[in-house]
Order: sequence, then C-alpha cells, then structure tokens
Amino acid sequence: MNKFIFLLAMLCPLMSTANDVKKRPNVLLICIDDLRPELKCFGVDYIHSPNIDGLAARGRAFHRHYVQAPTCGASRYTLLTGRYGPASNGALFQNFSKIKGTSFPGWFRKHGYATVSVGKVSHHPGGRGGADWDDAAQPEMPGAWDRHLLPAGSWQHPRGAMHGLANGEIRKNAKDMDIFQAFDGPDTAYPDGLITNEALKQMDGLAKGGKPFFLAVGIIRPHLPFGAPAKYLKHYRDAKLPATLHPQKPTGKTTWHGSGEFMKYNRWKRNPTTDAAFAIEVRKHYAACVSYADAMVGRLLAQLDALKLRDNTIIVLWGDHGWHLGEHAIWGKHALFEESLRSP
Repeated sequence: MNKFIFLLAMLCPLMSTANDVKKRPNVLLICIDDLRPELKCFGVDYIHSPNIDGLAARGRAFHRHYVQAPTCGASRYTLLTGRYGPASNGALFQNFSKIKGTSFPGWFRKHGYATVSVGKVSHHPGGRGGADWDDAAQPEMPGAWDRHLLPAGSWQHPRGAMHGLANGEIRKNAKDMDIFQAFDGPDTAYPDGLITNEALKQMDGLAKGGKPFFLAVGIIRPHLPFGAPAKYLKHYRDAKLPATLHPQKPTGKTTWHGSGEFMKYNRWKRNPTTDAAFAIEVRKHYAACVSYADAMVGRLLAQLDALKLRDNTIIVLWGDHGWHLGEHAIWGKHALFEESLRSP
C-alpha cells in the first residue's frame, strides 16, 4: 500500500485545473540525515534548534513516527515510493525501474509540478550512481525529477561531499578521518552550506517559473562524521547533558551490533562506551551538527518568507531514521531499537 497515499488524498482537493496554477500549493520537503527526535519541540531542553522548533509550533509534530528500516537507503526508498522495499542502501537502484505506478515526486511531476531535489534526498546525494555518484547515466529515480542536484564544491563529487569534513576533506580511509570536527569557518566550510545555497537558488528560480513546485532538500548532517562549523559547538561547551538511558549492552538475542560505522573512524583510540568523557564529547558534536542542520532549515524558511511563498507552501520536515548515542551500548543506527527506528 502506498505510504504517501494519505498525504496525496489530502492534497487532491487542492489539485485543480491548470488555470488555477497560482492557487496550487508548493511543497518543500526537507530531509535530514540521522536525526534523532532530540529537539526542543520533542522535549529536549539543551538542544539549540529554534528553526525546527518554530516550524513545529506552526504545524504538527509527529512524536511517534517510526521508519520502516533504520538505514538511509531503505528508509528513503519507502518515503519516495510508498512501498516496502529491501533493507539495503541500494534499494532505489535495485527496484525503482520495477515499480508499477508512480513515485512520490513523480506524482507531482505528472500533475504539472516542477520537481527538483538538492542534496541527499534519495540515498546518493544528487541522486546518481557511478564510482563517485555523479554518473548522469545512472539516476536513482529515473523520470522523477526535472533536476536532481548536488553542488560538490571542493569535495569534488557527491561521494566526497557525503562524508566530507571541512574545506574539501574527503573520506578515503575512514580510519584516517576524525570522528568529529568543529572548524572555525562559515557554513560553506562543510557541504550542507553549499547544498543550502543551491536550494535557495533553485527556490528563487522556481518561484519565477509559473508552475507550482515540489522542492526536496536533503541536509547531510548530523550523519557521520560529526563535522560542523565551530560556532554551533559553542552552544554546548558548558551544557549539562542528561545521562544516557539504558546504556548497557542488552542480553539475549537482539539486533545489537558493535557500532562498526562509528568505530571505523579515527577515535584517537578512545571508546565512548567505556570512556564517559569521550561519550560527552561525541554527544556534543552530534548536537552541534543538529544545530548546523537547524540553521540550514532556517535559511530555507527565511527564503520562503522573502519570496512571499510561505502561505502557499506545504512544508514537511522528515528524518530518515534515528541514531543511538550510547543507548544499548550502540553508537549508530541499524538496530531494531527505539533509538534507531524513531525520528522526527
């Protein structure tokens, strides 16, 4: 059953004839990677997330949203197709061409919308395959988007941007890349600054295009590695973080794992499961990435207001899954616990 059919049913009364284009609402979909429901609007008072909180205050926050699979590609497959799919990150590449019917963005395109994605909306930022995820002959979602974009900048290509640290640092061997970083520079020192700049450019063009639009913007942080401009870490320098709930490794047969995605990075030979001070550092850098992502959301919303589009735009902010910060002795996702499956 199509998971977005309820949303489309709500939208259908607004899908009038082509003569009523100006009355048809735009849609801004904001996807945030690895975002826990750890925001002020979800009751966490130490997180600095004013833009997401403001959006939630004007709309409806879903406090019990659970994803189909706690990994990026499979969860995004379900959102973008409305179907249960395979568990792998290559779900869209493997199955999109086999789908009968239309996709989420494809439905809007079919009904006269301009459809544009910027950043990480499907699994690969920019929505392409190939060794560096930039092969135009290998789209993840053929026919769904008028444009699917990823401004790589000094990170050279979408694969580089996905795990990029400041000023063009690309992950070649994870063991040689620091697990967290706070570079004292502008938002564009990290890939999400460039993604947001491009999204603003696209929004401006779409506003002048004469068609309603479906604009999807995928923000990469707080995905690993936890790199964000230093100004966002300052919010947490003196913050008192609450104790981690149920930090022990579970007993019995569970989906517990050894946090391989996290542990493969350079951790300076420290382990947050056994090093409480390091665990606090990791959590603060994750929080800084959330605040960085929140600032990018704020820029998108401010542009909507500047273009006088807010009142005629449906805004959906969605996290693709949760993330463990020490709960059940896991630092990552990929488990069937609350912390992996629940997201904003």
